[in-house]
Amino acid sequence: MKPIGPIFELASPNRRVRAEVAVETMWIGATVYPECPVWRVWYDGRLVVDTSALGLLPKKGLPLAYAMTLARGTRHRAQTGIGPARAAKLRFLGRDGRGLEALVRVTDQSAFCTLRQPRKRIQDGIDLSVTRFPEGSVLLENTGTLNVQREPPQVRFAPSGKLIAFWRHGLEQHIVFFDRPGDLAERRFAAMESVEELVVADGRQGCGHLFLTVPFTRNPLPAPVFGDAVTPAYRAAFGLMLGSDGAGDDFWVMRGEPGSFAVAALRQGGVWRVAGVTAEARTLTVRFEDVWLRTPPELRARRYTAEILRDPLKGEAGDRVEESFAEQAPDVRVALDLAENGGFLITFRP
Repeated sequence: MKPIGPIFELASPNRRVRAEVAVETMWIGATVYPECPVWRVWYDGRLVVDTSALGLLPKKGLPLAYAMTLARGTRHRAQTGIGPARAAKLRFLGRDGRGLEALVRVTDQSAFCTLRQPRKRIQDGIDLSVTRFPEGSVLLENTGTLNVQREPPQVRFAPSGKLIAFWRHGLEQHIVFFDRPGDLAERRFAAMESVEELVVADGRQGCGHLFLTVPFTRNPLPAPVFGDAVTPAYRAAFGLMLGSDGAGDDFWVMRGEPGSFAVAALRQGGVWRVAGVTAEARTLTVRFEDVWLRTPPELRARRYTAEILRDPLKGEAGDRVEESFAEQAPDVRVALDLAENGGFLITFRP
């Protein structure tokens, strides 16, 4: 699509995220709309949000942002909950005197857009137009039943290998980019106000919640309702990942995949607790040195006691195994065989 008029560019402080706003003729379905404000977003030089209408699209009728020109654009520095940002305030004017104001903002890992129509209430039934992701993007679905007060975010794997989370709040669009699935659980984004029920019928559903529900819920989560399939070790590990064991001084999602497995670590003073959950039977290895190096130097010790709660191996009695190993050096590695729907919890005490 050929731009009509100037293109307005905006780059994040570290230049990883770049947004471009223009006025172009675009197709929505089989209909052609001339002079529509549109935007595109790049992450690490790759197009992650394809040409999408910046304006609004009523459920019936013509788009609100239709037959318009970019009249003014100003740049600003902003501070957000996830760090410094670069913002642009844009004003579009229509041939019939309509006006539309947009705020576009980019941080080092996100893009944001909100719109308003000056001196005119935007009636009910107006929705944001479709955001277009690159061809080949794979949508990750929330697994199982999840009762929420508003529609949950869409999370996609882009062909570039990036993970994209996208949601709407009224007239706002939020798009956040991640390098790996584990990054999703390191921050909280207020896509959903609250979750009424957190059902964990099996390991796959729980691993889905850790990446697709927990990072996007504003209010505290309810106690999980576990199914009979998940092991006691899984339940203990899942509770730590939800923060059921109290606040910590550091929290790190070490690795994981939505719906597959997750490994996370919580530090409380000089004590580290490392938890892992899985949907399928697998072996997971924990290198204590990885978290030890994140410990403040004054809290580091040379020897630790490792307390392990894990699934029983074939031939071991009971539904869980608890064991302790003293005098472990910081370079200790623990390999654990997890059962299907299983987990582990390791406490490293100096």
